[in-house]
Amino acid sequence: MKVQKILSFFFAALFMISVFSVSVQAEGIGACTHMAQGRNQERTCTAAVNVNLPIVRDEVHWRTVESVKGQLSFPERARWVESATENGIKCLVVLSYGNPIYDFGRPTQADLDAGAAWDCTIPVRDGDPETTADDEYFDAYVRYVDFVSKSLAGKVEAYEIWNEPDIKYFNSKDATAADYAEMLKAAYQTIKQNDPDVTVLGGAIALQTDFIDGMMKAGAGSYMDGLSVHYYLGKRAPENRARNRLNEYRDVLVKYGYDKMPVWVTETGWANSNVDEQTQAQYIVRNAIFYDEFLLDYGIEGQYITYELQDSSITSDVLGGEEYENSLGLYKNDFTPKISAGAVKTFNSITAGKKLISLEQTRYGLFYQKSAYTATYSQNGQTVYAVWAESQFDLEVTLPDAQITVYDMQGNIIEDNVNGGVKRIRATQDPIYIVFDADPVNVEQNIMQKVVTFFKHLFRVLANGFVGW
Repeated sequence: MKVQKILSFFFAALFMISVFSVSVQAEGIGACTHMAQGRNQERTCTAAVNVNLPIVRDEVHWRTVESVKGQLSFPERARWVESATENGIKCLVVLSYGNPIYDFGRPTQADLDAGAAWDCTIPVRDGDPETTADDEYFDAYVRYVDFVSKSLAGKVEAYEIWNEPDIKYFNSKDATAADYAEMLKAAYQTIKQNDPDVTVLGGAIALQTDFIDGMMKAGAGSYMDGLSVHYYLGKRAPENRARNRLNEYRDVLVKYGYDKMPVWVTETGWANSNVDEQTQAQYIVRNAIFYDEFLLDYGIEGQYITYELQDSSITSDVLGGEEYENSLGLYKNDFTPKISAGAVKTFNSITAGKKLISLEQTRYGLFYQKSAYTATYSQNGQTVYAVWAESQFDLEVTLPDAQITVYDMQGNIIEDNVNGGVKRIRATQDPIYIVFDADPVNVEQNIMQKVVTFFKHLFRVLANGFVGW
């Protein structure tokens, strides 16, 4: 009995396969678009439709809505919501940034020298009745929020209050987390009066869990329907960091009793100044699956939005480190699709309407372990297995007796009319999709089957010159 227990523990640790019984609806990958910054709305929406984006994130800038004090109207560049909704795309509207037509909204030269933007002063009340510039500015922001949310009532999926208030660039006068919570409260109450069912997101933080802690301590949790977060991993693969980062954000919510609060990722991505197009495509899709697993683990909702749809200004294939901000797109600046455009389209198309019900991780190698993954999306008798590995690995997958098709990361058919039963799949860093009209097959290995599986893998490792060790 002792030997069996030891073996059971050994193989459980070796393979580390996790299967979950609950599920989460796959919403697909959205993207930031920057139509409010003057990008062509028609071409941008066409590009978004072409990759089956369920949602886009863009701004309605305060300074463009109110370019003259007290006169609020929608400029052409703020009408992107109409363009998106006409194309069947949901909208996340960022209510930002500051407005320098107000005295309080103008940063000092010292602020600018310290890295602040000229139009990113967060509304703050200093509590002193003798000073009025801060109150005028705060009240003007609330009027802007009122105007936008009233005008767009029923047309918007969600609002995000400000952008990255935890860094100097978007917080020119160093407003505190408590200051942000006060602004969030005013915005939330105003929006809900105009559009009670819309989602209001707080946070939009770039880096700091301390900022989330500060705003939650100040009562922000009562005035937001979800937390929005931004994270970038540089050159690193999502396997190495993504879940840890998401868990760190959620831990703060749990600390304040909001364990079921939705968590939206409204910015994340990989720049071609850091990784090539193939790697960018792999990472975006794999990161989206890890995000779905995060939602699944905690039984919460959310939305995943990559940054961004189109490169900012790159037209050359020659990239330097200074081009990071300009090379994060699914498309190049001239709307030429990158490899990631096809990868996102395939993921969004194949998983649409299905729920993630499990993500299985199989470790391989003894001295330097890597992992292979099988994500199962299923709904109403239609199932997709998304399969990939950190390096090339032959993974055995059990398939039902059904019509089975295998697609590559770009949606091309690799195999058609595949037979059911145990099939060996060549898993690589490119996710592939096994699609069939049947429920997923649940296979529980007993201890002897795990032993056999281990020695099969050991033989393959030896036969392939220790690849994966």
